[in-house]
Amino acid sequence: MPKDRFLAQGVTGSKRQRSGKPAAARKQAKGQPSQRPGHSKRRRHGGSDDDEEGGGHGESENEIGDINDLEHRYGTDENEASSEEDEFLETAADKRLRLAKSYINKVKAATELDADEYDAAQIDRDLIAERLTTDARERSGKWSRRIASQFAYPVDESSMMRVLKNGHRLPVTCVAITPNGQFVYSGSKDGSLIKWHRESGRKLKMFVGQKKSNPAPNHRLGHCDHILSIAVSSDSRYVATGGRDRRIHIWSVDEDRHLIAFHQHKDSVTGLVFRRGINHLYSCSADRMVKLWNVDELAYMDTLFGHQDIILSIDALQREQAVTTGSRDKTLRLWKIADEAQLVFRGGSTTDQNRITKALSEGKQDAIEAVAEVKSLISQNPQTVQQASEYRDMLRRLASEESGFAEESVDVVAMIDEETYVTGGDSGALCLWSVQKKKPVFIHHIAHGIQPTLPAGAEEEEEDAAKLPTRTRWITALAAVPFTDMFFSGSSDGVVRMWRMRPGKAPGFDMVNTISVAGFVNGLSARELSPEGSLAQRKDIVLAVAVGQEHRLGRWAKEKARNVVKLFHLPANPQKQQVPVE
Repeated sequence: MPKDRFLAQGVTGSKRQRSGKPAAARKQAKGQPSQRPGHSKRRRHGGSDDDEEGGGHGESENEIGDINDLEHRYGTDENEASSEEDEFLETAADKRLRLAKSYINKVKAATELDADEYDAAQIDRDLIAERLTTDARERSGKWSRRIASQFAYPVDESSMMRVLKNGHRLPVTCVAITPNGQFVYSGSKDGSLIKWHRESGRKLKMFVGQKKSNPAPNHRLGHCDHILSIAVSSDSRYVATGGRDRRIHIWSVDEDRHLIAFHQHKDSVTGLVFRRGINHLYSCSADRMVKLWNVDELAYMDTLFGHQDIILSIDALQREQAVTTGSRDKTLRLWKIADEAQLVFRGGSTTDQNRITKALSEGKQDAIEAVAEVKSLISQNPQTVQQASEYRDMLRRLASEESGFAEESVDVVAMIDEETYVTGGDSGALCLWSVQKKKPVFIHHIAHGIQPTLPAGAEEEEEDAAKLPTRTRWITALAAVPFTDMFFSGSSDGVVRMWRMRPGKAPGFDMVNTISVAGFVNGLSARELSPEGSLAQRKDIVLAVAVGQEHRLGRWAKEKARNVVKLFHLPANPQKQQVPVE
């Protein structure tokens, strides 16, 4: 019989015909015992068993057998088959229930306490409920905890401040605290990166800046120009730095060594941020591009275009999105990376007599109640009360003048939550944004005051002083405690201001505290310290301030200050209760 051309190679045309019965049934019909799964007898070439079973027709190893023979030959794990079948038959509701039970078990394991320390099951249930509620609110993307009221007390610099000195020779431009709160990283115009121990203030490691001449061999040794931005991954494993040399350097926190240098940007790298929960890095540059990097694989991912001017700041949280400021194009852009889309928000707010008068009137009833609550909150803080009084006097004086300030550049941004963020620019105004509107939902005008008309020590006549234009102090740094009602702002007025989001439906924020810092505030980093044990305990705040004599991007002004990093440990006020948002 000729071979069939459609048969596979090695399969002869004399292959015996099999019946529709399973192999085990055929064997039992012939009086042979059926073999157990997974224990089939190995066939031998020319063996008598095959000849008897096949009726005198031998079957080689290359011949194709019945599928039931394959199951008996290799065996089948009944437990594995049943689990795969159950998973296949599992509905979407059953899958959600199974994943929820698995998540709750993980939370229970993470919140277990020592039996010798606590002996109450209710405490464990409260901890689990607190953790589940916090995680659910953070997944919703909206700020959920009110903590700013706990930090309205006067800040004692002698006990709460530590100066990290003897490090940088030139102005400090950026600073970042690791999420675990152990280390502080700072960058400077001298190109050096320093790792500090937070609790002791000791300098642990210093990566010295390289020479600008012939920088190619020194890519793995550090920056050869000003460091302008810094970011730490959420798992405290990586540190990323970007600078005026157009490069991004990735460093290992645990090993204190350089990993890789990215050089895809064509101009200064002005901003860096890690996505929370995953080691994806977002970078912005003066080349008007936003780039995405996978730091785990040390690889480039994508480039985003849209801004018409240099990008000065970028921020992101846990969603696959980021928000950037476009400097003098006066736009903010929310990049939805997964959807390959962007939302454009128009800045350029104006401060004039009408808006100042409106700010003095305090607006609607909700705003009036919020301001009254803040006044009672800060009544025991003389420094903050004085700052608030001086601010009101300045607004009254400007309301009587014909002066106006237009925002020409949006410089810094900080995300309160996934749908709310705050920006600052050269007009000195702090603007609150929501994804629901293209314009700011609230503007706090001239947040850090007005620059003095005459320099210190200068003696000129009043007529000459009156001819000089009035200039506001622009916002140079912002930092928020994510998913809470608190954020910080810095300028060159020697004060870091703490702000609290207003409760209720009326959007806005109010100043609740001030921290004295002399010099240009070029960078801010705020972290919550997670206490050991109970998740329901209030958390302390650690604030790191990068202070310099000059602005991080230029030398057009100079302040009398030291180029240092100032670290503030702000304990939660035990007299105030933490109230979650309803």
